[in-house]
Amino acid sequence: MACGSQWRRRGHAEAGLPRIRPHRNEPRQPICLRHTCALPDSRTGRPGGLAHLQPDLHPGHCPHPERPHRIPPTQRLHRPPHRRPAQGMTEIRHRIERAGRHELTITSAFPAGTDHIQLPIWRPGRYEQGDFGQYIRGMVQRTDTGWQPLSKVGLHRWQTVEPSESVEVRFQFTAAQLNAGSTWADEALLYVNPVNCLPYHDDLADIPVHIHLPDIPHDWYIATALPHMGDSEDGVHLMAKGTQELMDSPWMAAPADALWHGQYEVAGHPFHIHVWGQRHYDDDAFLEAHRKFTESQMATFGWLPVPQYHFLYLFPDFQARHGVEHEASTVIAWGPADQLTHSDGQPSAGLEEVIDIASHELVHTWNVKRLRPAEWMPYDFSQASPSRLGYVAEGVTTYLGDLFLLEAGVIEMEGWLRRFEKLLTRHLWNPGRLQTSVADSSVDTWLDGYKLGVPHRRGNIYVEGAVLAFLCDVALNRAGGGWLMDALAELVGPDQSRALTEERWWSTLERRAAKRSPEGAVEIRQLRADFCEGTEDTWPELVDAMMHQGIEATLEPHADPLARCGALCGQGREGRTEVKVCWPDSPAWEAGLRRGDVVDQVETERNQLHVEWQRDSVHATTSQWMLPEGAGHFARPRLGMFPG
Repeated sequence: MACGSQWRRRGHAEAGLPRIRPHRNEPRQPICLRHTCALPDSRTGRPGGLAHLQPDLHPGHCPHPERPHRIPPTQRLHRPPHRRPAQGMTEIRHRIERAGRHELTITSAFPAGTDHIQLPIWRPGRYEQGDFGQYIRGMVQRTDTGWQPLSKVGLHRWQTVEPSESVEVRFQFTAAQLNAGSTWADEALLYVNPVNCLPYHDDLADIPVHIHLPDIPHDWYIATALPHMGDSEDGVHLMAKGTQELMDSPWMAAPADALWHGQYEVAGHPFHIHVWGQRHYDDDAFLEAHRKFTESQMATFGWLPVPQYHFLYLFPDFQARHGVEHEASTVIAWGPADQLTHSDGQPSAGLEEVIDIASHELVHTWNVKRLRPAEWMPYDFSQASPSRLGYVAEGVTTYLGDLFLLEAGVIEMEGWLRRFEKLLTRHLWNPGRLQTSVADSSVDTWLDGYKLGVPHRRGNIYVEGAVLAFLCDVALNRAGGGWLMDALAELVGPDQSRALTEERWWSTLERRAAKRSPEGAVEIRQLRADFCEGTEDTWPELVDAMMHQGIEATLEPHADPLARCGALCGQGREGRTEVKVCWPDSPAWEAGLRRGDVVDQVETERNQLHVEWQRDSVHATTSQWMLPEGAGHFARPRLGMFPG
């Protein structure tokens, strides 16, 4: 089996390529097989589900194929011994064919005893229910008498027939979303995120999975982190070690002239850049930016948890802004592509954003893919998996992603300040941060974390988590405990447990902050109480922390007097001015304004504001109140370096 770079042209021979073994510091995680309890099969008399397979007890995987010693207890996550499936259960097979624009025909084969199949209800990197079953139709199973429709026994689960025999199912999948986390198929591109569209069975999590793509033309390339089994006359073949790797390993295939590939190497590890879409920027400068931030991150963490890494870019001609992390790759979608340019050697705002996302996603290789909340070890795709550590998974990653760009020289201090200003604006303009803690907001991503939601109900784990990360970073440094990236590097080490708990995270920060004096640990505990578990206003603490870093922070009153009074407006339907956020207990709030109301006219007379607006966008209303003193609401943070 050839497992080199997954930059493959159809039809090229791959014989003789060396087999890349797992990195010496990359343990193989034991995944416990859970056997279903079901009534005996009426035809065979054997137990239902997979219980009749009589699996052998297996003490655990080895870190290397040639090294027989068992993995250390810290890597086992306190799970029961792994159970090896019975003989004859060799692999699961998925055959994926394009069936017209935005349509896929998927045929999946499972071992005997598979009493049901199901689709994941969520995907890694998006902590909400995805409901991918809504894109499936025509689920049938092959029987002796032909294809038989299957009955649903849940929103994402189908009951099979004759499970004592090998199970082969077929269905149609609508692949019409081109973003970083979905699946797309047309005549020019096949982009598949397996967690959207491939069924699985919990008890078969460790069974190898064979992917067959029969209709990939010979002049197409395929980009993926999955091992490539070689090409043949019947198409492309990929292989995953099991369900966890499969669901976290997307691929894209396109004509050779439409899929650009670049490569660089850091510390002996290949890093691949694959780009689908028009490129209006300097390829060399784009690759060099990746190399720089990769070197910075590798220098901090000291190792890479995977043998090689792949950046998969989708640059369509339409609007797209999205990035998703995966075990050994990331997918980043950004459009329109013609806004990604270089001018006088400098990247456009759009290209800067792409580089920001790329740095963020690479940090995830250590923070989320290597070290992740214990609730996600391993991923349970059958149900929601909320965690109170979303602010670490996403907030710390957001903060460090930009910081690595600064350390690598990809951006200057002015660029970092501009990014942090933008982050602080989103933070300060969200009244929800004062209502729900960032720890509770981490849980609530499963309710409304990725949609507009109630504007003043909760915080944003990316933004509020990044602000908390900055405060912890400064507190650690002030106490002589190093930096936050040093603490994370300690936790993601190759000999450390991969499961993260709240206690482990905060005790690590406290211990490092207490190296010089116990007061450092006290400050960390106070930050946790006030801004992680609590909802205190961060601005006074932010001003102090930034001053310690030589940064002057001020608040500039909003230019719109209505915003200063608590009603932040923007363009709404039919070009009307609509209230987007109304700050609770502000003058505008007390006057009755809420999100969605239409503002017709605003006049200022001396220190009073006169507003004509439409309640619920239809009922004409007039209100008048005094302008607030000081900066008021929705003030803009301004950052600059102190002289010297």
